Amino acid sequence: MAKFKYFSAFIIPLFGLFTFNTTGLAAYIGIFSLYVIVPLAENFLPSNTYNLSTVEKELANENFFYDLVLYLSVPLHLFVVYEFLITVSDTSIPLSDLIACILFMGTILGVNGINIGHELGHKTDHKFKQFLAHILLLTAIQNHFMTYHNSGHHRDVATPNDLTSAKEGDIFYWFALRSQIGGYFKTWRLEAQRLQSQEKSLLLNPMILFTSLTVFLFVGINFFFGVNVAVIYFITAVYGISVLEAQNYFSHYGLRRKMKANGRYERVKQEHSWNSDHIIGRVLLFELTRHSDHHHSGAKPFQVLESKDDSPTLPYGYPAMLMLSYFPFLFKPIMKKRLDYYRNKTAA
Repeated sequence: MAKFKYFSAFIIPLFGLFTFNTTGLAAYIGIFSLYVIVPLAENFLPSNTYNLSTVEKELANENFFYDLVLYLSVPLHLFVVYEFLITVSDTSIPLSDLIACILFMGTILGVNGINIGHELGHKTDHKFKQFLAHILLLTAIQNHFMTYHNSGHHRDVATPNDLTSAKEGDIFYWFALRSQIGGYFKTWRLEAQRLQSQEKSLLLNPMILFTSLTVFLFVGINFFFGVNVAVIYFITAVYGISVLEAQNYFSHYGLRRKMKANGRYERVKQEHSWNSDHIIGRVLLFELTRHSDHHHSGAKPFQVLESKDDSPTLPYGYPAMLMLSYFPFLFKPIMKKRLDYYRNKTAA
């Protein structure tokens, strides 16, 4: 029965539908729930560090249920996007309701669209999952994410070569711009290098298609809903991207791999990712919070990711850390204290 907890992740898009169909203070119930109640609840609920046994992992790996949860997320997500476009195309919508819709839809794009796209996108040998991943990522104008994440981030994580690994002292807003813009152009180079190594034409660069899909998306929104809605959707997507970048920001903040004598970096270890075993964040984010094990085995399905004793633990759960990322004057001293604790622990 424990597996059914992952259906709880559907609460976020369902809250979105509620937001789009209410007005006034009621339109902010979903935002208040995710940005206030969930972080506070995680702070009081005990963490769950239980790892599946060998037999349980084998059964979980063979169980289609976990794929089904991801598959069902795709049509639900697309329906929510459609409902959002219908809602914001109403010219009589009050500004306060519009803001609520933008904030919540942006959250859905960042948490469900990109995160579930990320989970599906790691299954590089499964064409159908890759296809669904690109559908989800397109809604957040992040189709390049899959290439950079798999070929760049996982290879270079916790080094200066990775644009999505924040060094200690980085301000979130500058980090997000560097990560997003730099990541987009670096993906062009990664794909070009791959094509050159295969002696194929650079005209086959997937980034041409990915960029074209984004253009087509906004042309389509403009055609069916008007230019105002297209602008609103762009603003919403930018906020959704900021949710992604906030997670990128704190998940490796201040952690660095050592360079060996031969000029190469040490292999990725458990201590190069920040973790959280808070159960709410684990479920809502499909175990992304067990980030060290994810980086140790990128293709490992979410349901069998493990809590590692050697992994540094965040001071709060992922939802709270996401919010703190937007406030550097709070985030930086909190994380400095945490980094100092683990440095002293390692030195002892």
